[in-house]
Amino acid sequence: MPRRPNIRSAGVDLALAAAALIAGLAGVPASYAAAGFALAVAIWAATRWGALARMEPMQRLTNTAVALAMLAVVLGGAYWFGLMVGGHT
Repeated sequence: MPRRPNIRSAGVDLALAAAALIAGLAGVPASYAAAGFALAVAIWAATRWGALARMEPMQRLTNTAVALAMLAVVLGGAYWFGLMVGGHT
């Protein structure tokens, strides 16, 4: 069976990146941005639970590590870009 794109997960990821950008534009303290990252990790795990459960443990660990690193880079970059554009540096 061919893989189907998970539009719900993509939408959640886009919304979280937009929220990080808006937080940066508004000059929200980094502690709140870190709480947003924790929320993003929880949502990421919840929306991908089924796929993660079907993986072998080593594959699950590798995919999770790469995904969380990418999540941190994207959300951190969006927050930082918002800070720069918003003049909060």
